[in-house]
Amino acid sequence: MDLAPALLIGNRDFLASTFRENTFRHRQSLASRRLLLLLERHRSNPCVPFYTLAQALFERGDSVREKQISILLRQPLSVVQALLARNRLYNKYIERRRNEIAEATRVRHYCQGFQIPQQEEYLNLLHHDPRSRIVVSFHFGDFIYGSASLFALESDTRQKYVLSLNRNSDACYSNLAAGYSCKAADRSSELLHSSVNSSMLSQKLRAGNTSLLLFCDMPPGLNEGLSLTFLNRQAWFSLGPAILCLVNRVPLLPMLNFYDGDTSQVKLGKQIEPNLGQAETLHDAAKRITQSLISFFEETYLQHPEQWRFTALLPDYFQQRGKSVQSKFE
Repeated sequence: MDLAPALLIGNRDFLASTFRENTFRHRQSLASRRLLLLLERHRSNPCVPFYTLAQALFERGDSVREKQISILLRQPLSVVQALLARNRLYNKYIERRRNEIAEATRVRHYCQGFQIPQQEEYLNLLHHDPRSRIVVSFHFGDFIYGSASLFALESDTRQKYVLSLNRNSDACYSNLAAGYSCKAADRSSELLHSSVNSSMLSQKLRAGNTSLLLFCDMPPGLNEGLSLTFLNRQAWFSLGPAILCLVNRVPLLPMLNFYDGDTSQVKLGKQIEPNLGQAETLHDAAKRITQSLISFFEETYLQHPEQWRFTALLPDYFQQRGKSVQSKFE
């Protein structure tokens, strides 16, 4: 196994070509998948903590972090190391699908493969409840194409916005246009996390006939945290979506995408109304709503943990209000 770093260096061209070939393809040959996993799992360990988000997504972390994740998931260290290797590979697949222009017919075929089991229920909801709505999702599965598949069901007259941590590439929008034609989101739908505030989001929601996609699993240190139960421990997640829901009196719909081994599934939770319970404060209601979102997420996360973009950051979600090395992220 000491030869693994040398093998990785010697197989960079092979790795790059394999990722390109599978940019819009779920399946690989079993042999190539095992080789990639072997190389990823035995990459050299720098034995230093992450200091940028890019490191956390694509590089192997220190042994301390691996042991922490082993404890949190109640799994042997070897199992967690293999999981984190798969997670790094999965993140690379998602990035390539987003940032490399692919052949239009291949993109269309890929987009047509997304399954929405609750499609009829969602169409009925849109028909009978045309209010503005916050769709709350997670950086899970192929979250870009999953949310695009859901929004493609909506009317062309409905305003659709996505709050993004980073600006998407031109290649991403080109691929979305190839996959969903006129139903695809374009640059005008993108709202950058660093340049919007709650007042701007409220203005769009109160205009009516609007769907706003938010993510409630941002890395610690980027948003105000709220203590919730996750993996039977107290963890910190953003309460922003719940606050927006309550303050603006608009419903909230949980959604996530995951790959079940055969197809990409878009899963919807029960719509949450912006109501306060009897004697319930705004903070209490926000906590209740956010806890329901995290419980919805946890069920699928435990089945497919390698598909969560931030699995390598798991220990940081359990540090009070995100006060950890992740607050240094560039």
